[in-house]
Amino acid sequence: MKISLNWLKQYVDVNIPASELVKGFTNLGIEVESVENQAEKLKNFVIGKVIEKKKHPNADKLSVCKVDAGSGELLNIVCGAPNVDSGQTVCVALVGAVIPNGEFEIKKAKIRGEASEGMICSSKELNLGNDHTGIMVLNTELPIGTPFADYLKHNDIIFEIAVTPNRGDLLSHLGIAREVGFLVNQPVKEPKIDLSVNSENIEKFIKVEVENPKGCYRYCGMMVMGVTVRESPEWLKNYLVSAGMRPINNIVDITNYVMMECGQPLHGFDYVKISGKKIIVENANQTKNFTTLDGKERKLREDVLLICDAEKAVALAGIMGGVNSEISDSTKDVFIESAYFDPVLTRKSSKFLALQSDSSYRFERGIDIERTEWACKRAAQLMAKTGGGEIASGMIDVYLTRLERLEVGLRISHLNKITGIEFKKENIIKLLEKISIKFLKETGGKLLFEIPQARREDLQREVDLIEEVIRLHGYEKIEDTESDKVFFETNDYYNKEFDFINKVREYFIGRGFKEVITDSLIEDKIEGLFTDKYISLLNPSSDKMTVLRTNLYMGLFDVIKANFEHMNNSLKLFEIGNTFSYGEKGEIVENKSILFTLAGEFDVESFDIKPRYFDILDMKAEVKALLEKLNVANYNINYYNYSGNFDFQLDHNVNGVLVAKIIKFNEKFLKNLNIEKPVIACEILCLV
Repeated sequence: MKISLNWLKQYVDVNIPASELVKGFTNLGIEVESVENQAEKLKNFVIGKVIEKKKHPNADKLSVCKVDAGSGELLNIVCGAPNVDSGQTVCVALVGAVIPNGEFEIKKAKIRGEASEGMICSSKELNLGNDHTGIMVLNTELPIGTPFADYLKHNDIIFEIAVTPNRGDLLSHLGIAREVGFLVNQPVKEPKIDLSVNSENIEKFIKVEVENPKGCYRYCGMMVMGVTVRESPEWLKNYLVSAGMRPINNIVDITNYVMMECGQPLHGFDYVKISGKKIIVENANQTKNFTTLDGKERKLREDVLLICDAEKAVALAGIMGGVNSEISDSTKDVFIESAYFDPVLTRKSSKFLALQSDSSYRFERGIDIERTEWACKRAAQLMAKTGGGEIASGMIDVYLTRLERLEVGLRISHLNKITGIEFKKENIIKLLEKISIKFLKETGGKLLFEIPQARREDLQREVDLIEEVIRLHGYEKIEDTESDKVFFETNDYYNKEFDFINKVREYFIGRGFKEVITDSLIEDKIEGLFTDKYISLLNPSSDKMTVLRTNLYMGLFDVIKANFEHMNNSLKLFEIGNTFSYGEKGEIVENKSILFTLAGEFDVESFDIKPRYFDILDMKAEVKALLEKLNVANYNINYYNYSGNFDFQLDHNVNGVLVAKIIKFNEKFLKNLNIEKPVIACEILCLV
């Protein structure tokens, strides 16, 4: 995501150097990948004048020009543009300049036998437009030798930031302005909407129906009539170029500008091309193919959400418009779409179609549903300003699936326990309200906050608010201490489970076991070897990570296999981790589990010792020692023989409650996992 400092200054007074801003971003947990000074990028580009033009003696399509670039001497430049002529004022790339489009350096050269000491530039070569058929011809009154960056007013600094999937609110200049406003302690100033509308109501021109309210929560629309589609003004083109976007025309550019301003994707339809003067938001169903703006025909499936008119599909909802309704030079009336599409459905459709756009990138991460109306009005205002049209009165607003306000509680005691810092109530409220997280009330020992819609996909739990307080307070302000803080006045900070786990961990390490940590997501067919009551993910990131583990066995098997493959044949391993299952009411229950294993050889082979493998008696002795350490006595042992995955199972019961289960896996099961040495595991239950 590219952020323009000049653009940011529209919304917040930035009174610190760019270097300090980068440091501030980093301290707030926002990664800055690069910083670009536009003036430096256009170094060695100057305003020049073509004094003389002659035909190249050895090439029909080339010209040899004498150019005054303000250095006191005329430059000899070979040019292939058909429109170059004497008397023109042009942009000249001097020797040493790096052309933005292609990033190649201009050097002295001989072209077909003629010396060339620079280059006369087209707009495409400077990423200022699409025209590469000829050079840019500038105002003849411009002073020769002026840096081209000064002429363009390219004095901007561009930050490229890495946006994590949970921070969709940062995919706009207003979103970044909120963070900058916190850094510089200045309020954010949003642009004012001041619409001048005509007497014709929009409902006279178009109707909107949302057939799938689960896919489209809200759909807003406005009409701008009598516009002139033309090249965008310089201020608009400069802002878009600074954000890494290609200017197209004033109407399309406004939709992109507003998206980059507030994070709300927009789409402009040529009203004349909308059949039946009706917009219908519905699933593809029987529509099998659709041609997008890039000219490619896309194969659809039934659940892909489409924007249709009375006869045909005109856009892939939240992803890309179609060629059959795009804005063209002949467009006079524009229908503006501003909607909220479901993040999950948009992500699934984008992934299926292998098509990601700037719009889908934002919808997938969740946008601010309260911005749809504002963005629609903002776009209409700017289209009328740049295109000379009139805005129809009224606005279509179909809002069928409402997102209720999200409220999250925060315990001060819990925050202080995690951070080791004594935060006060007033300080917490002040920090969070600076980024629009509104304090509601204190209830039941909690501070209750209202989450802004722009952050609802990110801030849903108490721990999320704790993270916000820490990053706003400053990670760098948290002291790095070698010992835990001791509380003498209360036992509130003593955690029995945490203390027990640490003691178990120390015990295993003392017995020569190595601790491992494995992934809680595994493959369904692997988990199916143990149970069919596992929890599947709706949208897994990999076919190897499709379900939540119900036990720790398969993670240990992966570690054992990797060690055996590297000739580490004697293993004593343990893991303390969470497992997941369904509760009695169908809720997801998270449990703490302990699993340890003996695998491979008991002794390493040497010249006078024959190796023997771990057996069930070795594990039985380990379990006996552990239970004695934990003061668990009077247990009974039940022995079982299995023909499935296990050779033996030994259950340790105390008063009818299973506390430990030893399993020796059989050779057939292990060979399916490409493990050829014995593996014996013990799961500890009902202790944590």
